[in-house]
Amino acid sequence: MFRKLVSNLAFSPALVGQLGFYAKRLRKEEATRRIGLVFVALALIVQSFAVFTPPESANAADADNIIYSGIRDKAELLAVYDRGVDSAGRNDIQQIYAQFGVTRDDLANTQPGTYYTGDFSNQIKTLGRNDWGVSSRTLVPVAGTNTSVYTGSFTETYGKSWPMKALIGHRAVDGAWFAITLSCGNLVYVVPPPPVKHPAAVCSALSVTPITRTDIQLDATASATDGATISSYTYLIKDSTGAVTSSKTVASTATTSSLRMTVPKDGNYSAQVTVATSLGDQTDANCAKSFTVSPEARCLLNNALVESSPDCKACLDDAKVWYKDTTCKPSFELSKKVRNVTQGLVDANNTTARPGDQLEYTLTVKNVGKDQGDYTMTDNAADILQYAELVDIGDGHLATPPTSPDATLVPTTIAWPTFGTMKPGSIIQRTLLIKIKTTIPATPMNVSNRQSYDCRITNTFGNTINVGVDCPPEKVVEQVATQLPHTGPTENIIFSGIVLAVVVYFYARSRQTSQEIRLIRRDFNAGTI
Repeated sequence: MFRKLVSNLAFSPALVGQLGFYAKRLRKEEATRRIGLVFVALALIVQSFAVFTPPESANAADADNIIYSGIRDKAELLAVYDRGVDSAGRNDIQQIYAQFGVTRDDLANTQPGTYYTGDFSNQIKTLGRNDWGVSSRTLVPVAGTNTSVYTGSFTETYGKSWPMKALIGHRAVDGAWFAITLSCGNLVYVVPPPPVKHPAAVCSALSVTPITRTDIQLDATASATDGATISSYTYLIKDSTGAVTSSKTVASTATTSSLRMTVPKDGNYSAQVTVATSLGDQTDANCAKSFTVSPEARCLLNNALVESSPDCKACLDDAKVWYKDTTCKPSFELSKKVRNVTQGLVDANNTTARPGDQLEYTLTVKNVGKDQGDYTMTDNAADILQYAELVDIGDGHLATPPTSPDATLVPTTIAWPTFGTMKPGSIIQRTLLIKIKTTIPATPMNVSNRQSYDCRITNTFGNTINVGVDCPPEKVVEQVATQLPHTGPTENIIFSGIVLAVVVYFYARSRQTSQEIRLIRRDFNAGTI
């Protein structure tokens, strides 16, 4: 159109009006393209922030974290380690790392990197503060604390391999690989750490065996491990008044010792052995025994006792076993089942619950042992509370997990009062009624715990119960696509540069056309056209 106007201007001067109209339109187009150029430049700046500042999970902090809410880099890890306490006030971090053979020097020698949960042929193990209802996780008490942690493999997380940002290093004690996951501070490893040697020496047991009515044989057992040594055994026999009737020391470095001693007369006596070791004198309640010198018949259940002894009695459910025998004890068998009240499913295990469904869990405890005992029932409801609300827990109450040192965390364990003494064969049941949330949350999986918000309620009480949850579509996408495309800074900058070049080209073209119109109109007014 522009060429047509210019070529016909010499033949039809009236076209100069249309040329002016065309110039106004070009100025408006130039202004529009200038605005477009500004917006593209601003978008490029925002895109640069997105490229050079990686996104972080909105669900990074979890009670399962060894270091609550994780760490950003090695400097922060060492600061938390040296301080001995994390942001949640938990002061057991040094002991947890030491339990698995990792020292501060090992942490200082780590380097930032990335590992995949499927590395080392899926042999990587991780540890955390909760079991999340996964039966394959192993409980490990942490020495020197009241804390216990759980360790297990990553194979429970849908069988996929997830990239994890971490500080990676090797233990000095054995050179084995380990890593500290940045998002949670959890330690992962492949080879279990070697046991830490702690010299120990104990007096384990003392037995009293009658030889004749007044002669007895004392057999002592002790142990010395990890460098500790034994030097002698000292035997004492006291009468019922506490007076020492016999005393003798036997030099020996062995872990067993025997001595035959004579009791002067009938009566009640006590025998005690003290073991001299490199760690000092050691004795124990198991190394002190009472006996009676009497013509009275011995207890048929325990030959170390007389028949009239109050301890000469049988196990509650087995008349042939002494009530203090190691086999005479309660043993509790746990089981759990679930039914979907709303859908009318008697066995709702491995089914899918819909929003608003009510599920009833039945927890059963049975004493299958030979003796009576007390049992306190607890159930970890952490996974339940992510997708459901508690409707009725009877006489139970929510409490902080007993393995967590932080009492300020949200209670996730249901505890019921002690049932009282359960006789052999007795059964106790408790029911737990929950309701699936009307709006299923689309909360993303936790980066450090793939059992969290996984569209499945997993609960273990003896056996493991799994109930699926009808999650919204975005959760389905999350499970199918494990991570965003790896575009990187280079691809983003190239794309943004192409867009910027196109916008600059059209803007420059508009300015050039506008300038040409001004020149033509000037020449036309000067009479040169």
